[in-house]
Amino acid sequence: MPVSRKYDYFDDGSAARKLKPQYDEPVRPKVTTSKKTKVASKRVQQAKKRNNASLVAFILSAFTMSMIVIYRFNIINEKNLRVQELKSELEQTETTLVSAQIQVEQNTDLNQIEAYAKQQLGMQKPEKNQTIYVDTSEASKVVSEASNDTTILEKVTNFIRNVINQIF
Repeated sequence: MPVSRKYDYFDDGSAARKLKPQYDEPVRPKVTTSKKTKVASKRVQQAKKRNNASLVAFILSAFTMSMIVIYRFNIINEKNLRVQELKSELEQTETTLVSAQIQVEQNTDLNQIEAYAKQQLGMQKPEKNQTIYVDTSEASKVVSEASNDTTILEKVTNFIRNVINQIF
């Protein structure tokens, strides 16, 4: 089991102390930068600029997308508001229509209409000798036959059927 180190001069169970050097390290003279190091440093700077430019482009695109989403949300809300306004207008129109229908039904009392016709217009109910009955069954046949466009073959077959029906 490893023992925790309480002293910095012990190293891996050795009893020997680590001594720090008593002398200062010699100062190395600076080497002049060569063309290769200048080119390498320019490449590093260009890479940093590209990274910064890509970061700015990313931030701008994220901002633009968020603005587009907000704009679309605003348009959708405006359309929903317009729909709600139209629904309320429709409800008002429907209630007006229903009330007008009720009023028409109340004003079309047959007794009132008869009284108005007798008093204001001088009308009266017809008597039995004034009533003429008309048989509309023949007239409706004529109208229905005249309205149907039939071919010559159908006309011939209809004529033969009518003749047979009259005979029998």
